[in-house]
Amino acid sequence: MFKYLPTALPFLLLVVSVGMTNSFGAEAPSTVDLVAADVALCLEVTGLDETWTRFEAGPYMDRLRTFPPFQRLLENGGFQQWQAVEDHVARQTGTKLSSQLRALFGRSLVLAVYVPTKGNPRGILIGEAIDEASIQTALATWNKLEPSVVMTRKSHHGHVYLQRKKQAPSTESAFIVITDRRFAISDNEPLIQDVIDRFMSLSSGSSQRSAADSLSASPRFVKNRERLKTDCAAYLHVNARPWDRGLEESSQGSNDPINIAEVWKRVNSVSACLRLDQGIVCDVVVDLETSRLPDGWTMLVATAAGSSSWLRRIPAESLLAISGQIELAPLLRQLFNQIPAKEQAELTKLRRIIQSQFGGKDPLETILPVLGRDFGGFVTTRTDKQKSRVVLDGAMGFSLGILNDHEMPNVIDHGLDSGLSLLAAYHSVEGQQIVTVQREQTDAMQLRSLSTAAPFPVAYGIKGSNLVVAGSRDRLKQTLESLDQTVTQSRLTDHSNRFFSDANQLIWLDLAQIRQVLEQSGAEIAQFFAPNSANEVSRLAQRFEHASYYLQLVDSLFVAGRIESDHIRITFGGGLDVK
Repeated sequence: MFKYLPTALPFLLLVVSVGMTNSFGAEAPSTVDLVAADVALCLEVTGLDETWTRFEAGPYMDRLRTFPPFQRLLENGGFQQWQAVEDHVARQTGTKLSSQLRALFGRSLVLAVYVPTKGNPRGILIGEAIDEASIQTALATWNKLEPSVVMTRKSHHGHVYLQRKKQAPSTESAFIVITDRRFAISDNEPLIQDVIDRFMSLSSGSSQRSAADSLSASPRFVKNRERLKTDCAAYLHVNARPWDRGLEESSQGSNDPINIAEVWKRVNSVSACLRLDQGIVCDVVVDLETSRLPDGWTMLVATAAGSSSWLRRIPAESLLAISGQIELAPLLRQLFNQIPAKEQAELTKLRRIIQSQFGGKDPLETILPVLGRDFGGFVTTRTDKQKSRVVLDGAMGFSLGILNDHEMPNVIDHGLDSGLSLLAAYHSVEGQQIVTVQREQTDAMQLRSLSTAAPFPVAYGIKGSNLVVAGSRDRLKQTLESLDQTVTQSRLTDHSNRFFSDANQLIWLDLAQIRQVLEQSGAEIAQFFAPNSANEVSRLAQRFEHASYYLQLVDSLFVAGRIESDHIRITFGGGLDVK
């Protein structure tokens, strides 16, 4: 369908110039009203001209203009060819082609794709221009740029639409209808006729059929749109059922452990919107078929209902952070059961090794449930006192759910202590120094750590109902001592409030601080990852320097979400700091 857009516009010019435009009244429906409820995919761009104007003047475009890959894009041959077309059109008409397109779709642009039970997908493009003059200007431009075609006037229920057919040997055709500021174009004639029917019905009010089965009246569409932001640049809606046939055909004979087609049947629809204010952020809402959800879903939702206490414990200097409020054991059990038998046998061996370290307690059935649903972690930097260089450090924390078993903290302590002892023995054999396990006990907490001779002095501690595993003893003590404190205002707090305030599952990258660390200590961080290879250190340092160019585009990257009983909400993208 896309290939007909440029060649169809001269045909629309003919409609305008000979006075064959249709008018169905002042109270015309919106472009989404002209889309059927059973559409497979609908992309809507609202207020294109106004949105693009704000975007060009906004902070994200300022960042793009100084972004090296974007600057190179402006210098390549493809963009130069487009610029030549822009200049040519401007000389011929007095207005650039991009400006004409913005006016042509200035109020709305809708792309609708239908997937029938048999046959190939069908598509239609529906637009609403700033005004009728914008259509005429754009069509006149395309009439000059495109070759001659055979044009045929056709009628449906008394209203004119046109067929634009390329001359032989091509058999391609496009069908177009125009009314006031709106037009539609498709290579499928029935879709154009359907738009005419809907426009007539909705404008005159003589029939409720088109209104009732339009996408804008679909309960799922309405419900998901209400869950999204109202000031987005673009919206996408995907109905799940039309895609079932294609997914089933593609999954036949597949050896993937997870059957995507079966998982997809648990989805009713997916809606998304794109925000371009102070970054580029996408919100996604997955509406679920509650009758087809797996056993244990209700419990999963219940355990994911709160807010993670660890989110407010993330240090402001963190480069990477994760936090969650969800029961891990049921998810891992489901994933374990989906794994093929051969791989499952190997994991069973590892599972039994872990079980032996934790007093016979099964990791999936006993240990993980005790670790609780509230967890968080972060990566930061510290100065290695022995080698006086910057290295990575961090911690992972869990809020313990004791489940009336007061011996479980001791079991967890014993299992982790055994693991540290094995790790110390390994480092002692492989390294040049003896590594030992250091044990400390106070009234409030117990700490275990590898001695500083270890390449990675891993440590863990238990304080009250919290377990913390850290990359060093100092980080462990600092984290345990700050458990009862709330971190002061940070970049994470600011971006959370602006972009994903209602999320309770999070993966966060602080690109602003990562840029600073790589600029100041990139060589030392490279040495941290490759301590025994000068060539590898040099290669990593070069990659870090190269990556710093791409890290300039935004100040954060994130994936955040929340699980509800009938839908899942996900927010991802990159944000800018507010100056």
